[in-house]
Amino acid sequence: MIRSREIVIDGRPEEKIRQFFLYFLLNQSGLFPNEIDIKVESDSHDIELYKTVENEYFKPYSPPLMIVEVKREEENLRNHEKQIERYLKKSCSEIGILYNYHQIIAYIKKDAVFTSNNLNSLEDIPPLILQSSNKLDKNLLEFEKAVNGSFDSFIYLVNKYGKYKLNRIVFRLKGEQLPIVGSFFQFQDNKLYYHIYVQDAKKQQNCDLQDFEKLVSITY
Repeated sequence: MIRSREIVIDGRPEEKIRQFFLYFLLNQSGLFPNEIDIKVESDSHDIELYKTVENEYFKPYSPPLMIVEVKREEENLRNHEKQIERYLKKSCSEIGILYNYHQIIAYIKKDAVFTSNNLNSLEDIPPLILQSSNKLDKNLLEFEKAVNGSFDSFIYLVNKYGKYKLNRIVFRLKGEQLPIVGSFFQFQDNKLYYHIYVQDAKKQQNCDLQDFEKLVSITY
């Protein structure tokens, strides 16, 4: 499942458990494909869950909603706590799951600390995913406002996604024919400072805040 190719699971007990988990996500969770996208064996993680892209013009870098590590049935999950916490910290993801078919442990970040909870069944997982997904919905709403010319929403999104070169932020200024592709945004003295890239050379520009017309896109 997900990889759309046959995999021999004889002698691969963890793959068997992964297929159980994927079957639940695909056929029983009610989240796929409208709410979540699924990646398998990505960045050394067994399973990664992402929010489904709703707007092709708003695709900034986002950490996984959830990272799932599967273990063979007889494995003691508590022996792998440091592993899942290390994965979560490195990817900036806030929810992790350890699963061995018989036991499910959820790791949830709160106030910069991960707490662990034993879940009763796989049915306890979708609410955790939706809770994390709802945080990204707010950013999509702010994006739609900025596309319609809201400067406050533009500031919110630039502060969140535009501090580095990680995302391409495309916006328009009043009176300018072509949109601007920028990064490394800063606000100072009623001016917007940003970097554009001309022939791979970094060049800083600025404009007055009142010259902002609308946001076009934010993509990774």
